[in-house]
Amino acid sequence: MNRAIQIAGLLFIQLVSLSSAAVQLRVGIYNCIPDIGQDNLTSYKGLIEGGFNNAAHTVDAVVDTTEYDPYGDLTTYLSEDGFDMIEMDTANLKEVVEDDLIIDIPTNLPENIMPAAVGAAAINGKLYAYPTLLCGNFLIGLVPPGNEQNCPLRNARVDYNAFYETMENCKQNVGGDWRRILGGKMNDDYGWYLPYLYLDGYIDIHGRESVDKAVDEVMRGVVDPKVCERLSWYIGCCDDKTGQVGNKCYENFIGSYVNDSDNLYPDIINGETAFYFGFSEKVAQVERDSDRNSYAAISGPLGEINNLLQFTDALVINKARWNAANDEKRNAIIDFVNYFLNNNLREDIAMGVDLNPPQVRYLLQSTETFYQNTTDLIYQDLFWSLQRAVAAPSLTSYQKVTMEANLESLCIKFPQSKKMRKFKQEL
Repeated sequence: MNRAIQIAGLLFIQLVSLSSAAVQLRVGIYNCIPDIGQDNLTSYKGLIEGGFNNAAHTVDAVVDTTEYDPYGDLTTYLSEDGFDMIEMDTANLKEVVEDDLIIDIPTNLPENIMPAAVGAAAINGKLYAYPTLLCGNFLIGLVPPGNEQNCPLRNARVDYNAFYETMENCKQNVGGDWRRILGGKMNDDYGWYLPYLYLDGYIDIHGRESVDKAVDEVMRGVVDPKVCERLSWYIGCCDDKTGQVGNKCYENFIGSYVNDSDNLYPDIINGETAFYFGFSEKVAQVERDSDRNSYAAISGPLGEINNLLQFTDALVINKARWNAANDEKRNAIIDFVNYFLNNNLREDIAMGVDLNPPQVRYLLQSTETFYQNTTDLIYQDLFWSLQRAVAAPSLTSYQKVTMEANLESLCIKFPQSKKMRKFKQEL
């Protein structure tokens, strides 16, 4: 799920028929999932493997891990020697389609897929992917018990004025320091985050249909002063508690999810920060480790409306492998797609039934049915935002780098990592 860039991998599933004419199927499952199981996704893999084996008794599903760079060259994984299918971030879908590496999907999407996820799976009017997981920027509130009325985070999700007023009130929970209210990731090691953060604010001000216009404007070096002003205010809510130049919200976000990779996790657990800015999966870790019990998760509006810029992970089918496959193998591919999108499996993944003891993962599922059936209050908060979601556009590497450079010079300054400078030089 693109978004928090972390050291990632692919899970691969090798499906081998028990008959003499074995069907071998390799499926790479996107593995930048910050899981709370602390077992290198062993239980997650076991859930998928066990479920498939129970559903398909003639198939032996073996789940394992391999290296994967989600921002590298996907050609390796979608070649004749690669995977039959991979689960990927649709932010990279455009390049994969243009390189003719995948097919448009051979079956219909389930009717209950969230609309923005359907949009993320489409390029030039054709569907190329099966959405599985969703992601977006959220404020995760850990309000000290007894102070909920002073910091009603759910009230803040309506519009910018309500958001500003709530944040003003909430800062009293951290000693009244404006810069101590927000913790989390505002940038990352690859530098793609600033363009998407700008787009997230832009659609709050200009509406759901404005995202492509915003991309075109920034590519031409045109930025909206109102978006920049409000984005600057938002980022100004976060600073190192010493008041020094090194703003914690700008620190590189890379490494292990569980091992405090963002250097801000202790702040929110210890009550030194009122909110955490990041992806929904972080709620699970915060909820596990904090002794406080008042939680909420919202998309912070920067305009008169609140639209969430939504990222989507989705399953795609390798064109070379599909074209070379016989009918039996193609049927196996479709069987796995149907299994992987099944509501029962999606619910089991979301609720962490494979963990011991079970614990909610707060992984956002692509199916609307899941949210209609859940009684979990945080999932319901997240669903409120997902219903207002706009698909994050699939940008090429050139677009990301150009937009980031223009926004850095015209809108707001972000520290630039060595990797980002090297990436720009290579392009």
